[in-house]
Amino acid sequence: MPQWWSSTAAWRLLSCPLSAVPANEPARPSAQDLGNAGSVAHLALQHWIESGVWAREDPGMRLQGCFDEIVASRGIDIARMPQAVITRARLKSRGKELSAILAGAGAGIRTELLLTDEGNHLFGILDVAAGGAEGLIIDLKTGRDDTAAPSRAVKHHMTFYAHLFQVTFGMPPKHVIVFNLQQGPAEIEVSPSAITNLVGDILTAQSNGRTLARPQPDVCRFCTKRITCEPHWKAVAAWDPPDAIEGTIVSIERSSSGMVAVSIDGHWLTGMVGSLLPDDAKPGQFARAVRVRRRSPGVEPPEWAASSITEIRVLRAP
Repeated sequence: MPQWWSSTAAWRLLSCPLSAVPANEPARPSAQDLGNAGSVAHLALQHWIESGVWAREDPGMRLQGCFDEIVASRGIDIARMPQAVITRARLKSRGKELSAILAGAGAGIRTELLLTDEGNHLFGILDVAAGGAEGLIIDLKTGRDDTAAPSRAVKHHMTFYAHLFQVTFGMPPKHVIVFNLQQGPAEIEVSPSAITNLVGDILTAQSNGRTLARPQPDVCRFCTKRITCEPHWKAVAAWDPPDAIEGTIVSIERSSSGMVAVSIDGHWLTGMVGSLLPDDAKPGQFARAVRVRRRSPGVEPPEWAASSITEIRVLRAP
């Protein structure tokens, strides 16, 4: 059975082959996870475009209204969802700008469009695409971004999507836009040679196998193999800042509110919801925690803070 490569899987293949996980077939996620503000915003964008209200008066207010309808229908408490309030506000403020971009695309605007390259087994889901004379793709970004310049990863994803667009519509898109709710739209130049080079690099990397690890902060952060990847653990302490700790559990403190603090080799990890701690965790065991933040740099011994994306596991000592 052939393996299929999404944009993210291909990015991992090129950045750290060991972290790459291809799919068995091109497909949408089985169920849309609305556990964060970004996923709600993407669904709101889809409803806003497919219903046609993006072209009506006050599109920003209408985009925010789509967000509110989804929140109400799913029983979501946005006060408890990180970044939900600010994301809601940004949808309203950026709606007119986004509507103007769509108005220049002509007919045939589609959302959440699954495109494939059958020959090379590549696939991707485009947030927004229009295949007319003014070919357009838009990728919506809702997370925090301190820089206006697109990152290497973003350029990779947009070039990958441009390739899929070209395979489907017979020509590359004229406009490749990253629409960041914080920074606004940024048009990225994607040349035919950049598309050709990227596809060639992906095919070459596939033929080289996937046993090499290249630890890098942006690649490792959400890697599914991170907890057990030894090259990562050898490298992470030197990162600025590191976001992972490992060692023997010295003690575990539980509060009446359900929060937990764990001392790992004498370094306290605090602010952790009790459900994040494995049931079998106890003093004397070896543990690793990733996606943690060091409190008060320069203070010794270091103290660490957990968040909703922290993962901690009990393992055999390496």
